[in-house]
Amino acid sequence: MFYSFIRSYFRIFLTSSVFVFGTVILVAQNLVLNPGFEELKKCPEDFGTLSKDASFWKQPTSGSTDYFNNCSEKMSVNSNFIGEQDTFEGNAYAGLYVYGPNDYREYLAGELKQKLIKGKKYNFSFQVSLADKSEYAIKEFGILFLNKELDLQTKSNIPYSLMNSRGRNNYVGLTNPRYYTDKENWTEVSGSFVAFGTEKYIVLGNFRSNAHTKPNKIGNSSKKAAYYYIDMVVVEEAEKSFKLDEIYVFENLLFEVDGFNIQTEGQKQLESIVVHLKDNPSLNISIYGHTDNVGSQVYNQELSKKRAKAVGLFLVDNGLSPFRIAWKGFGDMSPLAKNETKEGRDKNRRVEFIISKKKRDTYASGLFEDED
Repeated sequence: MFYSFIRSYFRIFLTSSVFVFGTVILVAQNLVLNPGFEELKKCPEDFGTLSKDASFWKQPTSGSTDYFNNCSEKMSVNSNFIGEQDTFEGNAYAGLYVYGPNDYREYLAGELKQKLIKGKKYNFSFQVSLADKSEYAIKEFGILFLNKELDLQTKSNIPYSLMNSRGRNNYVGLTNPRYYTDKENWTEVSGSFVAFGTEKYIVLGNFRSNAHTKPNKIGNSSKKAAYYYIDMVVVEEAEKSFKLDEIYVFENLLFEVDGFNIQTEGQKQLESIVVHLKDNPSLNISIYGHTDNVGSQVYNQELSKKRAKAVGLFLVDNGLSPFRIAWKGFGDMSPLAKNETKEGRDKNRRVEFIISKKKRDTYASGLFEDED
């Protein structure tokens, strides 16, 4: 059988937690505590209460960073003093001034789950949306990684001398900055850096003075400043390179029982595959679905094919050429373990993929070859 040669490489299951094989972690762990601001000490009742109300977040300076949550009437996400914006996800987000008169600044300080590892590359990202009543937009976002919590008695920008303390702090500006002008939607701010090995805390905001900030006026407003909502802060270890022609299994790729719609939790890892393939246009991907033996062979073969195809269509919808993608369902033909136990069935439910320079795997179907 075509797949018999690969069985020793796999120990995986699809519909609950999933292990990773090969030399790559497909979904890195987000190291930020309370990344979406969902955990709270109490419901916000006034301005500038981030430190008091949001778990694991604080205001690192005298600037009054805000906390918004659907539990609050005054500080609701749906309507507040600076505008309104649905959350990126969940029920909460933070808000801060990143440009204001007399160098006024607010910052957002958080904590990581563990100290970063020296010499390792990390990616960071966070979602921003410009508040409705902001007159200006900026492009000077940055992130500061520290070995201890920051507590400065200032309402101005954090000084460059502090950001440049090599060995203690690690300041990262954006590689390709652009103006973040969208008031309707969320926009991702992202970058990467190599850790010194001392970092345990983060600070987000605009670290430049007004003299070194180039605000973009986008209209007349009551607030002669730039105010942004912030949601879903991520710091994770950068993924390693995929080896060609080796078999990997998608981690945490979850489907509904007997369904083939990809749940939200699994989309992040698929996005990482999209990025890798876009960065390497000569590479192609083949996707293979497998099930346990519960149900008929015909049903299982069709379900596994639909799940593999759903992954392929996700890649197409996110900008990959359909001619670079192939898929096939093998049903319950290639079990990794005995189906008599729950643990065995868990291992047998999986979706695999191979990245290769081959144009098309002859065992799989492409978008325009699929009878569906």
